[in-house]
Amino acid sequence: MGISAPLLEVCVPSGIFCVRNLQKVENGEKARGTVAFAQGAKIAEAVSKYDGPVGKWTADAISLFNKGAEKSKALEYTGKAVKWASKNVNPLICASSVIKVGLSDDKPNAIVTETGALAGMFAGEGLMKAEMGKLINPENVEKVARKMGNTKYLQSISEALLKSGNASKVSAIIKGITFVCGSVASYSIGQKLGEKYSEKITSLFGYKSPKINQKA
Repeated sequence: MGISAPLLEVCVPSGIFCVRNLQKVENGEKARGTVAFAQGAKIAEAVSKYDGPVGKWTADAISLFNKGAEKSKALEYTGKAVKWASKNVNPLICASSVIKVGLSDDKPNAIVTETGALAGMFAGEGLMKAEMGKLINPENVEKVARKMGNTKYLQSISEALLKSGNASKVSAIIKGITFVCGSVASYSIGQKLGEKYSEKITSLFGYKSPKINQKA
């Protein structure tokens, strides 16, 4: 049995986010390690429910881990942490931003910048979750596939997409990649807006940024 569309919907975006967060860890944002861990846990949990050999192996491994945890408090707490992390990726992202602010030399402006970045990300993700399925879905993939079938060089691709279940999988992959791109773009836009207006906002509270002192 091939990989299911629901599994792809979890694993594609979580896998990309996991890699991106590991890259951020390498670039000095150590707090992002917990977010990468959470994304990995989310993938493992989804795979364990997958009806196939890999899913069975993963489920068996988790089962063995849980049996071991019954005899070890450390393993028990680790198992609970993994389960909690897989369900709470966004709180961990927020926590990593709090740590980033705490390590900043200019905390007031960092607060505004990080708040803008998170607000942009959550707004963008919320919009995509509400609207993306209306555009990216198996029905529309099949419509595109049928149109492609009218073109000589795209007939083989069209036939592959129209095979049972393939449109759902392609739709899930496109949705996952689009969600990641939209999330990253939303975060970046929010961050840039936060950076642009941070000094104006903090100055309203009588704070003078070290950047301004340096310019003077």
